[in-house]
Amino acid sequence: MPFPRPADEYVERTLRLDDLIVHPSATFFIKISSLSMEPTFHRGDILIVDRALAPLDYRAVVVIYNEHYYVRRIITEDERIILRADNPSFVDIVVSPDAIDMWGVVTYSIHKDTAPTRKLPHRVK
Repeated sequence: MPFPRPADEYVERTLRLDDLIVHPSATFFIKISSLSMEPTFHRGDILIVDRALAPLDYRAVVVIYNEHYYVRRIITEDERIILRADNPSFVDIVVSPDAIDMWGVVTYSIHKDTAPTRKLPHRVK
């Protein structure tokens, strides 16, 4: 019988995109094209949206309002819903619950690093 290796207990699993999906048949990927959720989500980010989750207050959601898709934070108050952007330049959308179609809840975002690149100065030897 071989002697067990202590490092066997610390083997890390490989991260797979499938590990982020709880409800595969109800999960979709969308690319955000607006600045409304800056600085949380950036233009070009890919959002993982789960249509099987219930929207809770202050969660980022995807809704359909006036035949347009919006990514906003949802806030429920009495008989109205407030759709709030993280970017303060965008106004709140205040609607009745029957005026919107709740499409799904954002569970993750994938952000590409778009930091400006520049050449580093040559080092003197």
